[in-house]
Amino acid sequence: MALNDALFKQKIIDLQDEMIQATNYETAKEQYAEKLMQAVKEYITSGTVSTTVNTTGTAAAQTGTGTGTIS
Repeated sequence: MALNDALFKQKIIDLQDEMIQATNYETAKEQYAEKLMQAVKEYITSGTVSTTVNTTGTAAAQTGTGTGTIS
């Protein structure tokens, strides 16, 4: 699945809306950091990693190197 920029952006906006209502600054900082970290992790892990591996040798099990992209 491709990265969902719109959902990630909305999660950040929702977090900002939630934090503006906070009454305890110290608690709000901790909550903000935790929720932003979670949103970033969800965004990154929602992507698809595609890679092409190039090997040399026979048809037996091989190891090789490749280049990947997250989409």
